[in-house]
Amino acid sequence: MAVSLNESTRIICPNCGRRVDAQVWTIVDAAERPDLGEALRNEQLNCVRCPTCDARWVASTALLYHDPTLRRVYFAVPADTPEHRWRERAQELLYALVGALPDEQRLPYLGDVQLEQEIAGVRRAVLRRERVRRGTAPAQPSFGKPVESVLGALTPAPLAREAQREEAPQVTPANHPADTALADAIGALLAADDADEFQSVLTANPALLTDEGDALVHQLANAAYNQGEHTVSNALRELRATLARLRTGGTLLPPAAEPLANEVLEQAPTDLSTRAYQAVLQSDSPGTMAEATRDYPQLLEPWADDALAARSDAALEEGNERLAQAIEKRREALAELREQVGNPTALLAIVDMLLTTRSDDARAELLASNPVLLTDSAQAALANLAASAQAQGNAQLAANALASRTLLRTVRAGLEASS
Repeated sequence: MAVSLNESTRIICPNCGRRVDAQVWTIVDAAERPDLGEALRNEQLNCVRCPTCDARWVASTALLYHDPTLRRVYFAVPADTPEHRWRERAQELLYALVGALPDEQRLPYLGDVQLEQEIAGVRRAVLRRERVRRGTAPAQPSFGKPVESVLGALTPAPLAREAQREEAPQVTPANHPADTALADAIGALLAADDADEFQSVLTANPALLTDEGDALVHQLANAAYNQGEHTVSNALRELRATLARLRTGGTLLPPAAEPLANEVLEQAPTDLSTRAYQAVLQSDSPGTMAEATRDYPQLLEPWADDALAARSDAALEEGNERLAQAIEKRREALAELREQVGNPTALLAIVDMLLTTRSDDARAELLASNPVLLTDSAQAALANLAASAQAQGNAQLAANALASRTLLRTVRAGLEASS
């Protein structure tokens, strides 16, 4: 099933006023159609020609642009469109995108849609994001073959298992044949290519849906984390949440994707506060940049990079190349810092520390040293944790996660008001 979608529409030529029938793309998946991604970059996507006057222009129509490599979803808001209409259209296209993607690709970031003014705004946002991420690739935990190969080190193959057990007893879960078979079944689940294969493994191994299966997945996840295999650990934690949902009659759909029907699209901020911007310019080392994020956590948000890029572009237009270079240098430093503190594994560890911290003083100290807790990423991590805990019947953990989420929102609102 194709993910990208084009539709017929009638557009009025801005030059001669004639009504032109055109085919325009309303959903573009950059992985499926890299040619359309290239057309966007070259300002050729949804370019229309009038057969009467030969005028050419980019149609001002709704577009949902999905880049799974960068884990971003953009929506181009058409010009002169009432808010209630473009919001309905955005939600409609988001449903269509999620419905067309395989279950394993329905990840939490899909609900975080960044709004831009028309296709030109999406183009600028994509180019800025690619400049920052050029040469890097975000970690993408999944239930696929790469995870299976690493899990092999945690659950050795039958012929090598006995030889390796003494070297890494804390990793090997197989204390008896039943455990060995169950561990192999867990590896098969992680290696499943689609929902049918996943279900086939479950049918052949009903013990995966028992308390014993849950405990073993938990043990493997902890072992992987302790050995530094954080991608595998994350995949196992996701698998544990999925199995918990299935035990209670749920579906394979990740919990973060289930409430998409209730998502409220919000306009991403377009600029930093004056004080935050000044703090960036005054930062001349990694240490001072880290201090700036403690005072202004908004600097760790992905949209902050776009805001700095816009200021850099404005400086160039004014002929102030020196200022533009200073901004770009700080953008790079901030991007590196954002990668260090904002990756899923590091964020999950900090969130766990927050949930186990009891005193107000200790919490305040944790927030002061980890401003990433005051970002949207932390809000999403806590929401996912709450959903996973609820699915596993851990009402106390779910309540604690939601309470922490509310606390962080309150602290963040206070900081934003003072800046």
